Amino acid sequence: MQKKFEEILEKKIKGKITLKIVNDNKLILHVRKTEREKAVKINRCFLDAPEEIIDAVAGFILGNKKRYHRRKLVRFAREKISAEISDKVKIEYEGEVYNLREIFDFLNAKHFNNSITSKITFGRRFNNERSRSIVFGNYNPKKNLIRINRALDSHLVPEFFVRYIVFHEMLHAHMYLSGSNSPGHSKRFKKKELSYPGIKIAEKWKKENLDLFIKSANVQQTE
Repeated sequence: MQKKFEEILEKKIKGKITLKIVNDNKLILHVRKTEREKAVKINRCFLDAPEEIIDAVAGFILGNKKRYHRRKLVRFAREKISAEISDKVKIEYEGEVYNLREIFDFLNAKHFNNSITSKITFGRRFNNERSRSIVFGNYNPKKNLIRINRALDSHLVPEFFVRYIVFHEMLHAHMYLSGSNSPGHSKRFKKKELSYPGIKIAEKWKKENLDLFIKSANVQQTE
């Protein structure tokens, strides 16, 4: 497969390359040019990539629209590698009250043009008696996985709040999968989050009902 991939690239760039396939998920594509050839290190996830992605690899090697091709390749690699990792994770999206998959699919279609490829599952329920902080959800970019606190799977928690939390984590996924270099709650992230129509009522409910989750004074909330 490697030899065939190398031949395809050489045909596309009309030149000689020395190809090395790497398994390091931190390295996507690296090119070092010499007088005679180009030494290319590339992640294994590209070996069975579709034609348009291989064209982007060739374009990057040649230096044509390098920034454009880089974004395309980063997104492909992140989604491919994350999918491989998340396949090993036990997924539990159906709770006693809420079905996270249904909420995810609704939000994906309405707000993200069905572009989010993440998996979603309920995570562990935190200990009310001991915890002084709360994490309603989190997004793991390495696994391309969204975890939602199982405590939200309750009749005491309105669906609009659960949807908001899922949207919040999907936005993290969207920023990461689109190649954003802004981690966490950046200004760009917060600006996009403010476009969510239910954010005000969700934030208001959260402030008024934190005692449902944490039985402690002077609570510090984290997300």
